[in-house]
Amino acid sequence: MADRRRRKPTAQAARIALIVALNAAAALALWRIWPAAAPEVEASTATAVPPVAERRTVARPAALERARQSRLERELQRIVDDAVEQARVASKNKVRSDNTAVAIHVRQLGAGPQGELALGSDRLMRPASNLKLITTAAALALLGSEWNFETRFEASGAIVDGVLEGDLVVRAAADPLYDPTSAGDVEHLLAPALDELRARGLRAIRGNVVLDEGHFLAPAPGPEWPDASQHWAEYCALAGGFSANRGCLDAVVTPTRVGEHARVEVFPRDHGLPESIGVRTESKGGTNVQIGAKPSGVLVKGTIGAKSDPYVGSFAHPDPVELFGRTLCGALSRKGILLQGRLLRTRGAPGGELLATLRTPLARYLAPINSDSNNAVADQVFLATANAISGAGTREAGGRATELALERLGVPTEGFAQVDGSGLSRANRVTAHQIVALIEAVLLQNEASARMYLDSLAVAGERGTLSDRMNSAPARGRVRAKTGFIGGTSALSGVAYALDGRQFVFSILVNYPNFDGLNPTVWKPMQDQICTRLVEAAP
Repeated sequence: MADRRRRKPTAQAARIALIVALNAAAALALWRIWPAAAPEVEASTATAVPPVAERRTVARPAALERARQSRLERELQRIVDDAVEQARVASKNKVRSDNTAVAIHVRQLGAGPQGELALGSDRLMRPASNLKLITTAAALALLGSEWNFETRFEASGAIVDGVLEGDLVVRAAADPLYDPTSAGDVEHLLAPALDELRARGLRAIRGNVVLDEGHFLAPAPGPEWPDASQHWAEYCALAGGFSANRGCLDAVVTPTRVGEHARVEVFPRDHGLPESIGVRTESKGGTNVQIGAKPSGVLVKGTIGAKSDPYVGSFAHPDPVELFGRTLCGALSRKGILLQGRLLRTRGAPGGELLATLRTPLARYLAPINSDSNNAVADQVFLATANAISGAGTREAGGRATELALERLGVPTEGFAQVDGSGLSRANRVTAHQIVALIEAVLLQNEASARMYLDSLAVAGERGTLSDRMNSAPARGRVRAKTGFIGGTSALSGVAYALDGRQFVFSILVNYPNFDGLNPTVWKPMQDQICTRLVEAAP
């Protein structure tokens, strides 16, 4: 009896130890697959999202996950149906369910097919500016996060006593040469190369400045771009082997005294076109300024109120290569380098000794493309990627390079078509499924590219083209995405950070009969509602 009393607590302790060990093992397993709750995002910051390296998939029982997916799918379908009905009413039956396509694909990051939701997401659609996500992803995948545009300056002769006895040959690299903060002035971007030239002792060029456009296409509108009446606009700026200020001019108009001409400055200042300028300062009223440029000259006309803030308007230069050349020649002069010859354009120019290289990081242009949706910068990157991969900076080579990037990233390419870098063309085609697969592939590749890609996106309620959307809780700061719009097309694709720690990659594409006003009143609110639902991520 005494012996059994001594053994009983020993057996009980063993059972307790076993239960504790099993509980600890279960807790450890759950800890490994269940991330900590995502931090609350403050209204003033767009960076309080899980770092790329800390992303983990939230595991849920299969039956519970299927039920949640089914509920979410029904909710999103209801949101879409309501929006299509609003469009039908607003358009007086011109936009209807039978002539409107809405494609949605959602995938929990890293969860695989079991974490997917698809509503018509394999339809080939016009993506509008959502194509920029593909342009930048292809550049990162093929060129790498450390890649630079390299514009080379070569001497075709010797430098004798500071004088180049020959031509200064400049090799095209498709650099947009753009600073979104400088109101069109790009001379500071050229300065590093010009300083190198000065350091080599160059003070004069006996020959010409020769722009070698290499194998880049001649600047021209893309296929199925807007008609010629819109080609003066910034969003129709052309791309080529050379550019300056992304092929645009910026007019800065500052009011003066009532009745006097306002002060007008056009940048880049050495644009090479005659100017027709006349803006009058008035005592009342706001800003009414007309701007534009043709080969015959630059127009800046109109009125501005005396109490108005300075006006800055951007418009396309008719030839980005010519703009670069004129800008370069003016900058050389102000740097104390005298050009005795002319500005020439050619292909395959004989060069010689390398005097300087202008290096611009690819990273500098990702936010202007994805956050600000700058078309010409995207087209320059599209051409530069093509040239770096195949030796030809053409639209056809760009499309082939992008397909190569998609294949490397494991993204299906069936039906995919890209003819420009910006999405302005109505000939581009992609599916919502392909966009989601692409974004996920970029985010799961190397850390540097993933972080650059994420940081380049607009942020709901805070930055870029989403700064005035989803600007209240819970979506504010928790959606990073690329917007998109051309007539009859609306799009939003990116990443939504759910309150429960999950991360959803999504794409929403809408193609509909072109009817003015539906994008801001129907499709954008629909997209915002869908994103807010993903952020809430109710079980």
